[in-house]
Amino acid sequence: MKFRFLLTALLLALVLPAVAATSDLNEVRISKIERYVYGDEQSGAVSARLNQLEEDMFGRSTAKDDVEKITYLHDFIFKDSGENPSLDMKLSFLEWKLFNKTGQGNLEARLAELDKQVIGSVSFEPLAFRLEQLVHLTIENGLISLHRVSIPRGTEIKLKLGKTISSKTARKNDIVPMTVVDDLFVDSNILTMGKGGIISARVRSVRRGGRFGRSGFVNLDIKSIESMDSTELPVEVAYAGQERFDKKRIGMAAGASTLGYLVLGPIGIAGGAFVKGDDIEVPAGTEISVKTTRDINVVGVLVHRK
Repeated sequence: MKFRFLLTALLLALVLPAVAATSDLNEVRISKIERYVYGDEQSGAVSARLNQLEEDMFGRSTAKDDVEKITYLHDFIFKDSGENPSLDMKLSFLEWKLFNKTGQGNLEARLAELDKQVIGSVSFEPLAFRLEQLVHLTIENGLISLHRVSIPRGTEIKLKLGKTISSKTARKNDIVPMTVVDDLFVDSNILTMGKGGIISARVRSVRRGGRFGRSGFVNLDIKSIESMDSTELPVEVAYAGQERFDKKRIGMAAGASTLGYLVLGPIGIAGGAFVKGDDIEVPAGTEISVKTTRDINVVGVLVHRK
């Protein structure tokens, strides 16, 4: 009996962390999908939220279970097959082709701008159908040419803060939007990141300003640097604002496999930042530069540049 109890306990110890990890991954994915489609994470039961996503994307809901729906929606929107681009790649390429930059806002808003440009009015068809229609109206034979390339170690990517960050108002796990400053081409004509593309950083920790001269700071975790095909690029922070820092001053995470983070405050204050009382405030538009820490293979789009 004792042996059976120990065996059961061992099995639970092995299985429960894996179940928890899977659950956490699904929560992250549905949050990412909803922020992409609607602009914000939605509330309510997961099943109802997934049904609504399917209705808005495809005009109908499927009989898949919740986990299958999350996986399918995530991969359909963000993951290319190596031959067929993801919805996000198609959308970003169309925007680059027509506007020379990646669009802003949620999926509906971005498609509306493309609709007006291509067909002269906003369509009310399901979102995925609208994008496919735009692809075929804009690109010859509706074909987007994908190429696998390598973004070299040390490639600099400039980002710009999309909103003001303050140690007085920031909260742990707040999403901080950034935009890509310049197009990133590899081998001259393979577009791997588009100008204006959204990068999501997250507030790792915050300290409010206090008495006795204690300054506030915001520890910004830059963990979502993604190429056009949603490949995550390992990076380290090179500088913020007009100042360049060494790793010890800004407290970056070490190691090529670890994504960088930046302390905005007394340790590494960004150029252009200012202090209100004992709190630090970094204005929207502040430029942050990161560099890739290793070579990374991605899928990009062939662009015939003039």
